[in-house]
Amino acid sequence: MILALDTSTSLTSIAAVDDDGTVLAERAHDDARRHAEVIGVLLAEVIADIDRSQVRAVACGVGPGAYTGLRVGIAAAHAIGAAWRRPVLGLCSLDALAAEVRAADGCGTRLEVATDARRSEAYWGAYDADGERIAGPRVRPVSELDATVVRGLPSAVWVARRVQSLLAQGETPRAGDVPLDLHGEDTGATAQALGGAGLLLPRPLYLRRPDAMAPGGGAA
Repeated sequence: MILALDTSTSLTSIAAVDDDGTVLAERAHDDARRHAEVIGVLLAEVIADIDRSQVRAVACGVGPGAYTGLRVGIAAAHAIGAAWRRPVLGLCSLDALAAEVRAADGCGTRLEVATDARRSEAYWGAYDADGERIAGPRVRPVSELDATVVRGLPSAVWVARRVQSLLAQGETPRAGDVPLDLHGEDTGATAQALGGAGLLLPRPLYLRRPDAMAPGGGAA
């Protein structure tokens, strides 16, 4: 099975999913301000319901998402992987959302998905008829999004299933550093570097400047 986590949105989501996609245990809590408070409790509950010897990998949604929440989930994934000596795999959280939408609707056409980025903006990605990411992840004004864009909260179940699919195709995590626009607007550097890569290293995709600002107006 795969133990997966996603904290890229207001949802703190943890799940253990078998190789055939069956959900063996799942917990979630929706509160953008409480990722760090609830993740330990949710993890303990999921772990209590599974045989951890059957976990072959830990997967985490790496965003794009907000600074604090995103780091909570990725740090937890690293901690579990180190303690259990399991590989930790990253996945663009928008990829998980798009894969689930496509599976639920059975659509075979171009698809766009988005999650809330606050500031009247959204984290956005576009996918071709085969489900491969062809644009994004990017930050875009909500006003620019078409009415057909599917918005949602990626879940750990979806992360696990997408990672399982990529592993079955023989994919390995993309190596090397991905440029992150840590202290400025989304320039597209991250999206360009990722290309259509599926499995990623478990590092956060921030895309834009932080909300917290240091005294004097500089980015924290």
